[in-house]
Amino acid sequence: MRIRRLDLQAYGPFTGRTIEFASRQPGLHIIYGVNEAGKSSALRALKALLYGFPDRTPDNFQHPNDQLLVGGCLRNEDGVDIAFQRRKRRKGDLLDPDGNTLDPSALAAYLPATEPALFESLYGIDHETLVEGGEDILAQKGEAGQALFAAG
Repeated sequence: MRIRRLDLQAYGPFTGRTIEFASRQPGLHIIYGVNEAGKSSALRALKALLYGFPDRTPDNFQHPNDQLLVGGCLRNEDGVDIAFQRRKRRKGDLLDPDGNTLDPSALAAYLPATEPALFESLYGIDHETLVEGGEDILAQKGEAGQALFAAG
């Protein structure tokens, strides 16, 4: 899966903002900015787009729950794109670009990890997680730390 675009239509501090991830080569995208710029909100929006909104969200302070909306475009391994949106709803939250309900199985070929926690641990590393991982390595805790120190 390649993330082509994240549309922050009504989410957290964002209204009508788009983050483009267009590049010819696969690679790593790093979102950076000053404190309170919305980096963590954008990461939560991406997780909401891919896996649905959590029951409770801290990102409804500007837009009420029934107005929260994120969208985006993904590309699968075959080079096929899918554009879709997601609203905060219990049912029928996955929508095509025209607002018609999509079957959740439509995303199966696009998601590298079926569980949000696995996706977050592999791809959604935020500053806090990076610092914690470094501290674990220094304290020789965790599988990564044990592997690095065993290799040394």
